[in-house]
Amino acid sequence: MEYADGKKFPLQDYANGGPNGELYLLVSDNAEYTSEECNFGMPKAGGIPSVQTNPCLSQTLFIGMRLPRPKDANGNFLDAAGLIDIWLDSQRDATINQVTGANQPRSEDRRLQLRYSTGPNGNTTLSQRMGNNTNGWTGLTDPNQAWATTVVVSTPSAQSSRVHIEFAVKLRSSVPPITGSEPLSALVRKLGLGIQSTVFSVAGATQRVGGGIFPNVKNQSPVDFIPSTWETLELKEPVSIPLSFTMWNVGQMPDATFWVPDGGSGEIDTVAVKIFRKEVACISEIWMSHERGELIEKVNALRAIELLPPMQAVTELNDEVFKLPTESTGLVLLSSRQILEGGVHHFPSHMCTGSDCMQDKGVIWARIATPAATEPVIVMEETGASRTSSATDYGEFVDVFCTHVNAGENTPGPDTDAREDQLFDIKAYVQQVRKGGPLHANTFPYLLGDDDIFPQGTWPSGMDRPAFLLGDMNTLGPKATQPDSNFPRYQDMVGPSFLDISQLTEFEKANSLFSESRDLARTSSGPDPMATGTWLGTTCTDLVTDELGSKDRLDYVLVFPAEDTLEFPAYALLKEPTADVKPHFDPDSSIILSNPPQLFQQCLSDHAMVDVSVALTKVKDTVKYNPAKPHRLEYAVKQVTDLETESGCCADWFTPRVHMTANGFFRENAFLTIVEDQTIYPNWQVQTGPDNPTQFPDLPANFTGVVNMTSAIWEEDTGPNDHYDSIPEGGAGTAVDERDGHFSFFAGTGLVRRVKGETSPNDWFTGLELMGSFLNGYENGMSLETEGKDLDTGDNARVRHFIQLKELETP
Repeated sequence: MEYADGKKFPLQDYANGGPNGELYLLVSDNAEYTSEECNFGMPKAGGIPSVQTNPCLSQTLFIGMRLPRPKDANGNFLDAAGLIDIWLDSQRDATINQVTGANQPRSEDRRLQLRYSTGPNGNTTLSQRMGNNTNGWTGLTDPNQAWATTVVVSTPSAQSSRVHIEFAVKLRSSVPPITGSEPLSALVRKLGLGIQSTVFSVAGATQRVGGGIFPNVKNQSPVDFIPSTWETLELKEPVSIPLSFTMWNVGQMPDATFWVPDGGSGEIDTVAVKIFRKEVACISEIWMSHERGELIEKVNALRAIELLPPMQAVTELNDEVFKLPTESTGLVLLSSRQILEGGVHHFPSHMCTGSDCMQDKGVIWARIATPAATEPVIVMEETGASRTSSATDYGEFVDVFCTHVNAGENTPGPDTDAREDQLFDIKAYVQQVRKGGPLHANTFPYLLGDDDIFPQGTWPSGMDRPAFLLGDMNTLGPKATQPDSNFPRYQDMVGPSFLDISQLTEFEKANSLFSESRDLARTSSGPDPMATGTWLGTTCTDLVTDELGSKDRLDYVLVFPAEDTLEFPAYALLKEPTADVKPHFDPDSSIILSNPPQLFQQCLSDHAMVDVSVALTKVKDTVKYNPAKPHRLEYAVKQVTDLETESGCCADWFTPRVHMTANGFFRENAFLTIVEDQTIYPNWQVQTGPDNPTQFPDLPANFTGVVNMTSAIWEEDTGPNDHYDSIPEGGAGTAVDERDGHFSFFAGTGLVRRVKGETSPNDWFTGLELMGSFLNGYENGMSLETEGKDLDTGDNARVRHFIQLKELETP
């Protein structure tokens, strides 16, 4: 954890294969540390751990490496030996801007070389050279020219499978006798860095292990005398991934309870106007199924006018005549970004009181692609030409949950008991989702609700990043600096007995760059920090804008932190989120109040809207495709949406065929059980490996062949079943090449393409779309949405195809 203010990278040996190593980089960028950040001096600052974590050495580059040790034929670890080269480019801007002479080692640049061996006779030798201003390196002529460097090599007993190597390099400023060294210059703040780990042969070892390079790019090792082949470290704020969340209870009561008024003057069309430009929105208390469908339609109609892509949604829609409209969560989770997975969970039926028992409250979930998931990636084709990938990175996501819990009193009693049961159930559901499922399990503490909707199978874990809970929690909470102790139900809600989000993780204790916030809408970013009350009352006008500081707070945007381990999370939350709480008003609905009479606009809802903006940053890089190792390949249909909506909800989906051919073998799976809904998350899949009923082996190390994949989307109908069109090229054609998505993985290059089809063997090689290359990452898989364009039948589906390449360790 001493590198918690830095970043973690994999070290992959593309020549020898074997287990991956780990690289940690940290630039201690402060000119001077204080006791507010480090545990020295008295009294110690609150929250600083008693055991030193931050090294607290100013303006120093720390490099930590964990390299796998070789084994003998009996699996015993052997002593390791090797060479570590480190290249440092001081004037990085000059290299980036292609200044004459900068793309060669210059006198301000340094190369460090460590030769090491471990064991009883182990030794280390560290040398340092400077650029000779041409195409190489020369010895230092003055001791003051050295960048002060220390190195420690160890094999700790707590991790005997690894060699630990740690460097501390003092970043020099431009002072004699060194000039032009600028890694900490206020205007530049960049450093070029290249690292190569080369391992030596060890007697008795079955395999060389422990090699690796930085930057981690196969076939592009850092070149000793070409600084442009080294990585650029930005010594400034981490790269941010912005996201925004909206929580709004809109008070749309069911028609069946006509005696209960809506929570304001708003209707579905006025609600849509207020939310259609949002990024991620949790909308609660829309009890009628047709109104939830209407909201989605109206939101996307408004977006189409402004040429915005449609929002995707997770909600409950049904066409069952005898199903009561109140048998739902009343929730809609909308996203302007892709929803990769989703589900609906209902609280067990005994967890309610009073009129809340007429409903089926619960929590819905969407795994939402972040902006980083669709950032353009330049891919090199076999011809050397560069193209832009079209795939979505399945590892770039956040899990977002939307809920509405039991109403009633906030004092001890039945209402609070039911609410706390629901909070405990939310935590169990959130944990089950984040760890990757499955959600068909019914093992305490996670209890399957009636009519729950969930993806089949499992999915990549999200425990390595924050998750977000948006909801009307019906729990009074503090605003701004109000003490938590004044709100005992709130303390219980966030405490270990229920949501369990109040404690800091070990990573949070050790770092100083990232946010530790859990309750993101507690403090307003506007002029009045206390203006975060959300319960506006049953009689509400535009006068309430100035009264939010005195209103109760019931609606929240909360954070579940990454799992508390001694490892780095994949993502962290940057400081500091911003919050804005606003009521919204109906310009067409007025009310006369006060004396003398005055005309006021009515509130659209009795709850204020909560808007929160956050930024994530990546603190752990992903593993890339290493052809020198064996792999398991999976192809799945993750999501199917019916684009033909005139007949209403919902389609009855199945597939007779999910197919893969690999290395002379093939496997074809059928999923004939009907799955009903407008959007489903079926996870119909096929994969290599020993779990198949017939032989279908994993891809061996150094495999260079092609793997072919396809699937068919069908709907059960009263007449002939319908083969849905799921690709844009097919039109009204009926052949599989005209209706089904086809994909090829080229193992020699790591490329994945959507291809023409399967009618002729060459169709598998005829590319229609370049999804991407696993050499660029995609550790958790890549996905692609395709849409049918059959204008004759209207039987069109939007399908999310998923392809994942899992690295396997050799024995």
